[in-house]
Amino acid sequence: MKKYTIKRHLENTLRNLIKQYKCLILTGPRQVGKSTLLEEGVLPKNKKFNHVKLDNDNVIDFAKKDPLKFLKDNQTPLFIDEIQKAPRLFSYMKTIIDSSEKRGQFVVTGSEAFELMKGVSDHLSTRAVVVTMQSLSNSEINRMPNFEFVPNFDEFLKRKCPEISDEDIFNRIIRGSMPDLIKNKGLNPYNFYETYIKSLIIKDIKEDWVDIKDSSKFMKFLKVLAGQIGQIVNSNSLAKLAEIDQKTSETWLNGLLAMGIIFFLHPYSPSVLTKTTRNPKLYFYDTGLACHLANYQSSKTLINSEYAGHIFECYAISEISKGFINGAKNNALYYVRRHMNDLEKSKEKEIDLIVEGEGGILYPIEVKTNSTPRFEYFNNTKILKNIKNKVGPMTLICTAPSASSLGEDKLVLPIHWI
Repeated sequence: MKKYTIKRHLENTLRNLIKQYKCLILTGPRQVGKSTLLEEGVLPKNKKFNHVKLDNDNVIDFAKKDPLKFLKDNQTPLFIDEIQKAPRLFSYMKTIIDSSEKRGQFVVTGSEAFELMKGVSDHLSTRAVVVTMQSLSNSEINRMPNFEFVPNFDEFLKRKCPEISDEDIFNRIIRGSMPDLIKNKGLNPYNFYETYIKSLIIKDIKEDWVDIKDSSKFMKFLKVLAGQIGQIVNSNSLAKLAEIDQKTSETWLNGLLAMGIIFFLHPYSPSVLTKTTRNPKLYFYDTGLACHLANYQSSKTLINSEYAGHIFECYAISEISKGFINGAKNNALYYVRRHMNDLEKSKEKEIDLIVEGEGGILYPIEVKTNSTPRFEYFNNTKILKNIKNKVGPMTLICTAPSASSLGEDKLVLPIHWI
């Protein structure tokens, strides 16, 4: 049975990169479709590739104990699946790569584990291109072109989709974007995510970051993270909430970031040096996983909860992020929050998302669960008035039935059109 039923936006990009580089490394979380994309979408048109999976103990032991013979037995061009299980291969791949000017000698996949990225850095830093892949985007699920966000009303209209209810939107949010759940409608999300967490996330953290002696503490940490979506966080505050020490909190947080389970939005500043230093906001790439951890399994329950606004914002921002990931583009996303002083926090203003476009132009985005756009939602652009960068039109992402314009600098985009 063919697994590749939803065309991935990275397909053509990967095919072109194989022609340009000696080694292509495709990273990303488990079960987002890396192997399927390469096996059934990219490499069938290049049938000369040999293929080896590091999916059983005998093959893994062979690759670890005698990497030179392993590579002699599996000649290039070679596709190696799950290479993080045998990172010693990288140094021997380097020798092979340097002995020839041929492009497309190696294509490898792997979760972005510490040993994998260390192997790339130590041996293949100038010889390989690393591409990140995430779970399905809304555009991929709906067979639409990739969406690399730029606020343009005419472009918005090209993405016109049939109107859907708020309940359907939140059903999408709860089900998430993992390929197995999208392709198999009969698959129960609760059972899927329980297995995904216990057999993959916890397993990867143990193998690549730290030995978890008490899995229940790590599960509590995951649930704490899900409850902090859209909030400013740091390892110390998370440690207190999860009742663990700060060092453990930092280790687990870094592991989940590297694995592509969560991501941060950092505060925007005109100074490049201060963009990534303080006060990040936390989000999940897959809202289904976040809802599972937060114990929301019904759209009706979710819509009427305090969690609705946070997870809706997460959905919008993760979809915009995936658009840039799927275009193999830099993900220059930030947020802005500003208040006068500690006595005036009631005056605190925030812009949910800033997309930094070409030439440093800033595109502010506000995310609301409302279906009726209001002019007041655009007021927070005033906090950008002292920033020297050019500021483009502001976009409101909401549950409106269709795109609209409230003026040339005020655009409305339905969330299901992203």
